[in-house]
Amino acid sequence: MDVNKAETIRSVGDPPHRNPGQKPGKGSHDQTQDDTTSDNREAPRTAPAVALDGLPIEGLTPDAQRIIDALAAQIEPMRIEADQAKAQAARYHELATRHPILSVPNRREFERELQHVIDHLDSLSPSAALMIVHPPLAEALRTEVGRAAADAAMARVVELITEAIHPTDTVGSLCGYDLGVILLNGDPESVALRTESLHRRFQAQPFTWHDKSYPLDARIGAAILHPGWQAAEAIAAADRHLLSRVGG
Repeated sequence: MDVNKAETIRSVGDPPHRNPGQKPGKGSHDQTQDDTTSDNREAPRTAPAVALDGLPIEGLTPDAQRIIDALAAQIEPMRIEADQAKAQAARYHELATRHPILSVPNRREFERELQHVIDHLDSLSPSAALMIVHPPLAEALRTEVGRAAADAAMARVVELITEAIHPTDTVGSLCGYDLGVILLNGDPESVALRTESLHRRFQAQPFTWHDKSYPLDARIGAAILHPGWQAAEAIAAADRHLLSRVGG
């Protein structure tokens, strides 16, 4: 080699056949880096299908699959059994709280509702009232015509009362031929108006049994409810008022 001849010095790292001042382009070392990056980039992964509790379906053994199938087969019968139990519980509740013939609560349920109202009188203004309705016709029909006629007369009385009261008021049986009505608006003037209105409604709606009409009237007593009372005290107070209005 001629030491007196100048030669171009190539920098370390320059690829062969490229001048030191040449900018890299496609097909150069930069392209190689892009290819390397592309090769190292992972493709999106699709999550495996999951059957139960995060267990991939592919991971189920035949025995595990049989167990799952057996459990699934038991779900529908269990759901049907639960629905039947709910329906039976609802039926028992109805039997325990409803009158067997009339579409009203029985005495136990009515007294429970009455006590609930008494215990919450502080939230009512004016105070609530209890009304007792006794239709003598039902008693007379029982002895003269029969129980079926008496039951039908009581059902008609319930209809007339329900039509006359406010939807928030409650009608219930007090056993025998007595009905109770809880009036949430129980100021004395309102109770007196309700009493007279019921009398007029009964008198205008005679009861018919086997093509024979009977005058339908009722004896009505009422009592304003007081805090601290028991349901039995309220019933007794309304009953005393009813007895004092014989023929009213």
